[in-house]
Amino acid sequence: MRALGLDLGTKTMGIAISDSLKIIASGLENFEYCDNDLSICVNKLKEVFHKYQNDIDTIILGYPKGLHNQKNDMTLLVEKFCPMLEEEFKNIKIIYWDERNSTVNTTSLLKYSAGLKASKIKKIKDKMSAVYILQDWIDNHF
Repeated sequence: MRALGLDLGTKTMGIAISDSLKIIASGLENFEYCDNDLSICVNKLKEVFHKYQNDIDTIILGYPKGLHNQKNDMTLLVEKFCPMLEEEFKNIKIIYWDERNSTVNTTSLLKYSAGLKASKIKKIKDKMSAVYILQDWIDNHF
């Protein structure tokens, strides 16, 4: 079974998926949505589940917290999204995963190690942050 990694933002959702042995995370998509309509994100994930023939048993949901574990606006958005996932994907384990610095680390890696320009980074940073979140979970659990 596979795991999905999600990096939820106010306008985009990065999506990553593991291989069936949960060893390697790969980026799927930088999904754009508007007007904070999280139901659009749920519908997108239903498409992903269908594509992978329901071979997904876990969703790793990036959980943003401040440096001193305080909640912020993004934390509240993720907490609003999670019950929607639980309602739609009743048999799927949903895990909050600390995503502090995932976007910063991913952006830095893409800029300095991969040598990508800011315009290219903007198009893939959320997907790559989802990969970072999912791979971090994999590395810490398997």
